[in-house]
Amino acid sequence: MGYSVEKRLQPTLDFLKSLGLTETHLQNVALNFPEVLCRDANKILSPNVTYLRTHGFESRQIAALVAGYPLVLIKSTTNSLGPRIKFLEQVMGRRIDEAAEYPDFFKHGLKKRLELRQRLLKQKNLTCSLSEMLDCNQKKFLLKFGFVEHLA
Repeated sequence: MGYSVEKRLQPTLDFLKSLGLTETHLQNVALNFPEVLCRDANKILSPNVTYLRTHGFESRQIAALVAGYPLVLIKSTTNSLGPRIKFLEQVMGRRIDEAAEYPDFFKHGLKKRLELRQRLLKQKNLTCSLSEMLDCNQKKFLLKFGFVEHLA
């Protein structure tokens, strides 16, 4: 990284700490999501936090989201966060709390995974947690919810 420690990295770290991230969370971000550390806290990260707050996420939930899936801070609010939040609430009929408890919700493709699986579950009138719905590949999902008899 060719970023200034004083001008970019330290302010970003301070911002992440202000959200409630622990040292362990910060280490995870640095190791696995360095692209978050490279973003301007005021121009990129803060507006995403504000966006999440305006859509019902509380401070503790935002901390959990960021700790679980730090890229939520750099995703487009228009093309990524907004459509997923809208789908979660309006189509799936779920609460914001569920996404806060399962931050990986925001990493799954809206068309390829979320919409498809939601449609399949609705056809069979099945309900499950977001993690049960999303924490498996397509074959295991189909097997788990009885869409196929066995895996080949």
